[in-house]
Amino acid sequence: TGVNMPDHTKVFSFLISKLEAVTPHVSLVGPGLSLRALVQQMVVDLTTQEDDGITIQGVKKTEASLSTLEQWYNNQYQAGRSRPPLILILQDFEGSAGPALQDLITLLRRYSGLPFLLVFGVATTITTVHRALSQAATARLTIHTFGSPPATKHLDQVIDRIIINPDTPFKLSHKVFQFLVENFLFHDFAVLHFMEGFKFILGEHFYRTPASVLCCDLSTGLSRLGSMTNSELDCVRRLPSFREMVEKMECDEGVNLLVDSESCKEKVGDLMTEFVSHTRLFTGLVRALFHLVKDLPRKPLGKVLRDLYELSMKGELTSTQQFKEAWQFLKLISRLDLEQKIDLVLAELQPLDDQKLEPLISKMLDTKSKLADLGEDYNSTANSTVSSPAISSLSAKLAAPQGVAPLILPSSLPHSNLSTPLTSTLNTPCGSSVSSPAGKVPTAGKLDRFKLQQSLLAAMRDKNKVAPMRPFDIVRNDFLTSLHTILTDLLLPPITLPLHEIYLFSATGAIRRHLVGAPRAALHTALTDPWEYLENSALKIQDPGEIPATLPDICIGYKLHLECPKLINLFDWLVCWNTIATSSGESDTPDPVHQARFARVVQELQHLGFIKTSTRKTDHVARLTFGGS
Repeated sequence: TGVNMPDHTKVFSFLISKLEAVTPHVSLVGPGLSLRALVQQMVVDLTTQEDDGITIQGVKKTEASLSTLEQWYNNQYQAGRSRPPLILILQDFEGSAGPALQDLITLLRRYSGLPFLLVFGVATTITTVHRALSQAATARLTIHTFGSPPATKHLDQVIDRIIINPDTPFKLSHKVFQFLVENFLFHDFAVLHFMEGFKFILGEHFYRTPASVLCCDLSTGLSRLGSMTNSELDCVRRLPSFREMVEKMECDEGVNLLVDSESCKEKVGDLMTEFVSHTRLFTGLVRALFHLVKDLPRKPLGKVLRDLYELSMKGELTSTQQFKEAWQFLKLISRLDLEQKIDLVLAELQPLDDQKLEPLISKMLDTKSKLADLGEDYNSTANSTVSSPAISSLSAKLAAPQGVAPLILPSSLPHSNLSTPLTSTLNTPCGSSVSSPAGKVPTAGKLDRFKLQQSLLAAMRDKNKVAPMRPFDIVRNDFLTSLHTILTDLLLPPITLPLHEIYLFSATGAIRRHLVGAPRAALHTALTDPWEYLENSALKIQDPGEIPATLPDICIGYKLHLECPKLINLFDWLVCWNTIATSSGESDTPDPVHQARFARVVQELQHLGFIKTSTRKTDHVARLTFGGS
């Protein structure tokens, strides 16, 4: 991480919390300090201790020096016992590297009795340390490198443990999940901001959907469902997915669900149980599919689990181009890779203990037994090669004993049943004498268009002949066919199930308005209609062009400036503003108090970037924004 990353401070706070388990003496210093300020802050931080929430300062700042630190440390810890290290953390090495740091390293070297440990927060590479420090300084250091994983790795862990985890009842739709990930990858790489966005979505879900009170673990949700009254069940009946399900039922059954609370509770309980079990099944299939495709060439279904999870949440995964490309690669995997992938898939699916997966699990176990029965001979490429007479003759010639005359390959190959291509015959000179096994030179007949057509059709039929399949190919294709059928039938996103509104959030537009800031639009709304944010009845207006006197001074000035051309006369602007703000006539001269209030309005609008002073005309300002938003 670097100082320009939002998670920078969070990472170092976590590092300090880990180091405090080793030593209580940790000092975190920032960049741009001189040698004296660096030593003072380091000594004060290292000697400050906490006892039951009370901070005890060991050395005063005016007396802070390395000799004082050595004396204090020797008084605290005896020489014969184990003594904790003194850790100095420079969270911005690139900004701290300079003569002050090099002099500090030289000074610390002289106090060999103090166990100093320096932690450099390098935002680039380790070579930066050697470029920033002199050789004399680096020669005094014993350098060990360690680092935090990239922000994307942290994100993958967060998504795997929270969002994809089937034990978490709250889920995100495809578009909301895609929005959060893209906001992370294309904006700030801040896992902290990602988590804050997820928490906001969670709060928005419970605020917008009253039926989300059932969004909890299954046992708690069923107990809450049993204690709900008939009026409270109406929030479940009003869900669009529930209404759609009722419309597809028989008339009497649907009416019974809408009227009878007991039958409604029983049906909702069954739907909740089905949703939870399907979510667990869906997650297990996604993880199993990821084991199959994670090491394929070009990674058509993504490099990490969250990519495949996002595609699966979109729906109809088996009909996408990415899945078809990955399936073509799976049809070419070797026997060893297939056995390893089957073991990984079995380890993922067997703990689910779902009846819908029994055919697939039994098929995988049968495939493993068939692969074991095949033996190693079928895994070699030699068995899949059909030898031709020419290759057999060439192999025999190459295996001939020593002393045999050199090979003449064109004349030593026997005739094949296939006729010589016509182009080869036509390109042969008429006067050339090429020996043949029979001692005769074949002569080309008359060029016939019918014979040419027949030879081309015969060559095309030979090309389209399907090569004989090995037993391993048959077993592999049989397994992949069964897996494709299971994925098509069972890999359905949770948004397709009834009552998904209880567990799944899909309002992307509302989240985008809150999490992606539009400062200019928000500022325009606040200045033209302040009731939108303040919710004061005196500020409410019926028409956006209305300018009542109850509006704040800056709102009146902003609305008047929207009606002006590129250059605004300050005196005319003042007169109009004073007329509205004081409800007086245009002929009245503004008093000094109102002039001061208007001057503050002009200054604030200039600070916000709506106007600037003009050099073209005296007592005029230039308008900088147009369009009203």
